[in-house]
Amino acid sequence: MCSGTRAFIVIAFTSLACLGPGVLLSEAQQIRIEGFFPRQLPLGQATVINVAVPSRDAIKGAEISPSPGVKVSGIKLGQNIQGALTWSELTIDVANDAAPGDRTLVLLMPMGRTAPVTIMIPSHVPRISELRILSAQSNQPTLEAQFAAVDRSADLGDSPYVWFMIGCDGEPLVGVINGKVSARDKGNGVVHAIVPNPRPPTGGGTPATGKCDLQVRVSDSGGIDSNTLKTTVDFKN
Repeated sequence: MCSGTRAFIVIAFTSLACLGPGVLLSEAQQIRIEGFFPRQLPLGQATVINVAVPSRDAIKGAEISPSPGVKVSGIKLGQNIQGALTWSELTIDVANDAAPGDRTLVLLMPMGRTAPVTIMIPSHVPRISELRILSAQSNQPTLEAQFAAVDRSADLGDSPYVWFMIGCDGEPLVGVINGKVSARDKGNGVVHAIVPNPRPPTGGGTPATGKCDLQVRVSDSGGIDSNTLKTTVDFKN
């Protein structure tokens, strides 16, 4: 695990593998889900899942199997484009009595069905709230955020993974950093996160100014993801 709140990893999604001459046409045309988060669906609530596919087409539908206790209630084509990938949002409702465990997710695209990916319904999840931006200057390489966390299993740890997606008017920046937990008491705490500026002043491009959209979630030591929080970052000159 990385150490230090200022260390971060930017997630790069792999492109489709080269296809050999022996691959059938139907296999060659199957689209893959190149990225998705969060990867867990908490019991008794609606969760927004961000999915990335190498297509500009809108998602026609989504299937989760086995389906008892789970329903896809909304699909929204996102405006965030990352190279050849388009990010969209799925809203998935999970009943209180849904069975915990692994499920598979398949997207229905105009050109066919995607390959399945695994998504999990955990028996417990961390909960986060009260996301605040403490500092966001356009001439700084990072911004500082904090949020409250509650983890009834008390396994959040001192430096949990904080997953983020931040987008302004171009490609979103998606990645993970190590947060720092303070004021912890019996699973409750405040998590501080240093998130990279999507347009660092040393990057040679146009600095991030004005308002950008930030999403964050946290993982406990067992790899279980929290709910996702969203806020607007107002970068100051």
